[in-house]
Amino acid sequence: MPRPLPRDLRKVLDRLEAEPNRPWRVEDLAAVSGVARRTLHKHFRRFLGCTPMEFLRELRLDRARQELLRASPGAGVTEVAERCGITHLGRFATRYRERYGESPSATLRRRSGLHLPAASLTIPLAVERPTIAVVPFDLIGPEARRAAGLPEEIVAAIWRLHSVNVVTTLQARYHLRGKVRNDIGGRLRVTVVLVEASTGRTLWADRWDGDRNDVFGFEERVAAGVARVIQSTLRDAEIDRACRQGCARPTAWELTMRALPRVVSLEAASEGLALELLEQAMELAPHDALPISVAAWCHGLRAGHHFTARREEEKAAARALAIRAAKLNTCDGLTETMLAAGYTLAHDLEVAAIHAERALTLDGGSAWAWGRSAWIKAYRGEAMEAIEQFQIARALAPADSLNFLCSVGIAASQFQIARYEESVLWYKRALAENPAATWTNRFLAPTYILAGRAEEARRSFALFTAEFPDLTIADVRSGLPWNSHYIDRTADGLETLGMRPS
Repeated sequence: MPRPLPRDLRKVLDRLEAEPNRPWRVEDLAAVSGVARRTLHKHFRRFLGCTPMEFLRELRLDRARQELLRASPGAGVTEVAERCGITHLGRFATRYRERYGESPSATLRRRSGLHLPAASLTIPLAVERPTIAVVPFDLIGPEARRAAGLPEEIVAAIWRLHSVNVVTTLQARYHLRGKVRNDIGGRLRVTVVLVEASTGRTLWADRWDGDRNDVFGFEERVAAGVARVIQSTLRDAEIDRACRQGCARPTAWELTMRALPRVVSLEAASEGLALELLEQAMELAPHDALPISVAAWCHGLRAGHHFTARREEEKAAARALAIRAAKLNTCDGLTETMLAAGYTLAHDLEVAAIHAERALTLDGGSAWAWGRSAWIKAYRGEAMEAIEQFQIARALAPADSLNFLCSVGIAASQFQIARYEESVLWYKRALAENPAATWTNRFLAPTYILAGRAEEARRSFALFTAEFPDLTIADVRSGLPWNSHYIDRTADGLETLGMRPS
């Protein structure tokens, strides 16, 4: 369980949450807390991993994000920023883009109008989550000392993800190390490396250059860059570790990590194996929302891609599990992403959009979260916005196993705006990225028809019916939550190729 917060710290957090726009100074916060300034600093670092002013900056940034997502027509970025206590608009725009992957004005343009609850300051329960230690960085050169606070900035950025435990070096499964150097011209260069503590294996590394006279902005940029990749890197490392261990009594977390690659493969047999692992995980940790939300997505995939004859029961199971996980979730971005997927395939796009927005609010650098948001837009018929977000997802994680699904989404979106040749190219790319996804042919074959390529359409249709011989057009219509404009043209193409109506 998380450590209870000291009373003085809780009082300060309550005041900051109530009045984030007030021009707070550390002296003011110390007066609110009733303890000395030094004690307050100590408590912030010990329990939250950041300084009071760092916490306030992030609170204002989060509040601005929420305000922009709920903004009324006619609202402006400047107005929202000032209401949240942000006075330096240039720095705000830079930090916002680094954290959420888009500009404040882009968020304002694409606001969904859905009312999200205010962000909670509660420290989430992180059951069995990966543990990481940020080791003090090596400072090489006289100017490098200016960036001595960089490790603390990184700790704060990782803590805000709410899905990774930052602990001491001895307890950590992973270590984040770094070096800060200054060159002859006075610029700073930072190298950051993530290693597996037990083996010393390097999992990820990157490098940044910055101006020594803008250390504050440079530290924020590096911390945001680390936070953008750390969650997906640790997830992949944990999947690899869980699959390699093969212990007789795996934990709920290890079972969930073993299930994830089977879920994202989108293969019928693998989905069944994944559900067996997730059911064990849910028994071991009935209050952990992550395995429940992944199971919701898995049931939805089985229904949407015709992996079982009991499709309506699978949809109902997806929705029931998503509702259960939503009640248990505590600010975990990965769980929010899985909830968006589960609700989407249960055909509840409105609720799915809320969870997709929450996932992006918590981790704007998550390729999976951008992908889920893109799929919701694609199903609704918002083709151009969907293509843009699928491309963002691919750019954030170019080697991700789910990139083939982004290719499918781009193909479907191109289909919706009658770019049939481009749609064919993206469907073929998806199949090249994941040859096992033969279910894609139910959409590729009608696309060939509309592109005037009848022979290729028949070959594609034959590949699909060989695996799904009893499927009807009615089954295809009810599988995924497509808008009528898309599914009607798809159905016409399938009827031309000889698929039975029902």
